[in-house]
Amino acid sequence: MVNFKLPLLMTAGVTGVTAFPAFAGKAGTASMEKQGGRSYANLSKRTEPVANVSGLVQVPDADHPFMAPGPTDQRGPCPGLNALANHGYLPHSGIVNSAQIIAATAAGFNMGPDLSAVLAAIALAFSGDPLTGLFSIGGYDARTSLLGTGLTNNILGYAGGLDYHSAGIEGDASATREDNYFGDDHTMQPTLYVQMKNFTNNYGGLYEIEPLKDAAEARRLNSIATNPDFYYLPLSAILGLGARGFPAYLFSNGTFGNGGVPNEESVSSFFGAQIQPDGTYKYVPERFPNYWYRRATPFTLVDVVASILDFQTSRDFSFGANAGAVNSFVPLDIEAATNINGTACIIQNAIQATAPSFANPLVTDVASIMATLLNTIAPYFAQFGCPPYDPSEAAAYAALSKNLVPGERK
Repeated sequence: MVNFKLPLLMTAGVTGVTAFPAFAGKAGTASMEKQGGRSYANLSKRTEPVANVSGLVQVPDADHPFMAPGPTDQRGPCPGLNALANHGYLPHSGIVNSAQIIAATAAGFNMGPDLSAVLAAIALAFSGDPLTGLFSIGGYDARTSLLGTGLTNNILGYAGGLDYHSAGIEGDASATREDNYFGDDHTMQPTLYVQMKNFTNNYGGLYEIEPLKDAAEARRLNSIATNPDFYYLPLSAILGLGARGFPAYLFSNGTFGNGGVPNEESVSSFFGAQIQPDGTYKYVPERFPNYWYRRATPFTLVDVVASILDFQTSRDFSFGANAGAVNSFVPLDIEAATNINGTACIIQNAIQATAPSFANPLVTDVASIMATLLNTIAPYFAQFGCPPYDPSEAAAYAALSKNLVPGERK
């Protein structure tokens, strides 16, 4: 077992179920709900509820009609960002900055500015160009660099865009994207979408949290069994788990848990999954559904951390990697979080420990880049009481990334 422990600050008495009642009951019982052992009686026969959208904001508005991406427009692994760009909430080019991400995700999905600011900071640090403050929501693009020439691309590390597969943010076992080992890790694969959809059949066809957990668990197990280079470590695995709840929490028509309905019509539109006359699906550009209303309250950093904890405590999402062969999974020796504060600190530590390995140490003041990143995310994580940044974690994490899966890093 790889011995790599991230320090955690566990706040006594603050647990996911006591501090956040919306998630109460899940962590304590879900371990008994493994697929094959749960009763689906009456679930598949439910009549789809009508979404309660009274008083909610309809999206898109008249100023943001759909426009399919052109040949030079960047689109990538995040269906929500793709939809926002296709409707002009983000620049249609797909070349964006943090302020645009914060504004667009709030307008389109009512994502909280704390969560979007953290996600944008991570994207810029791992996939963008800190000199310009720009990153691509798809693949590498010279337009993110100074003067749009690409000449400065490697000065602060490789600005490969969100498509770039590494130990950073684009990871394996995605809901609808193939693992990087198989080639295209950023385009929606209809077969994977159908696999996720099939898990909703026992829940009235709704993309609720339990079928999303089932789908995520199945994808992880499939990657272990088929991808010799399967890599499931913080940071990418944690971010992937956070996104796993988005079909319910952000793509639902209305507020999930308060009358919102995460049905096929809404979710398929955001994933760009269009059903054909013969019942198969094909990929089309992502868009907001017709007559769709965003959630009433912001989806915040605390909300996504609570969702990640819920996933981790109800299924086996242990971190680790295959050791160069299928079914050779080596677990990572890391303390399991039992509350929201602990989960948040794992996330923060993973960001802090991974970021230096993406800078070019020959020409970069790594300390200044880290200071910029930490100063951006620190205010949002202060509420969780996490320990201060320890530079030694960066060296340990870099060694882990290289030694656990030789050849995985690019």
